[in-house]
Amino acid sequence: MTVSEYNHSVHRCSDDLYRFALRYSRLSAAAEDAVQDVFVALWERRGELEADGARGWLFSALYRRLVDQHRHDEVVRRTALDIPDEAFAQHEAFELRDALSKALAQLPEQQRALVLLRDLEGYDYAEMARLTALSEQQVGVYLFRARKTLKKLLEDYR
Repeated sequence: MTVSEYNHSVHRCSDDLYRFALRYSRLSAAAEDAVQDVFVALWERRGELEADGARGWLFSALYRRLVDQHRHDEVVRRTALDIPDEAFAQHEAFELRDALSKALAQLPEQQRALVLLRDLEGYDYAEMARLTALSEQQVGVYLFRARKTLKKLLEDYR
């Protein structure tokens, strides 16, 4: 493949490759990087390839690159979950707080109040019973039900 054939392949295929990569990765920067990497690889192999087969080679190489990047991102994500760095942990905390707020909003008002009194404010069962005009047994039952519902709602979070 000559330099002019390479340049022609870049001009002819770059938009199509970018659209493909964007649909796959859904991130503009990741799509741009993947397309750029594939063109670099094509340049490095220009002596081995024919100009007629460049388009097919580019799409195959881009697909492999995107799959590899996706696998790498999954490994990084799983590793980060095991040993989170400070920034990732902060991001996770914000996501968890948002998910918890949404789940709490779905609880009946009395159960939500009991969860907040116990887990946020630190009240014991006797104080919660006095504040809500419930028996301690009722407080325990409602709190159990609320936590069970929260657990079910938050299962989708992870």
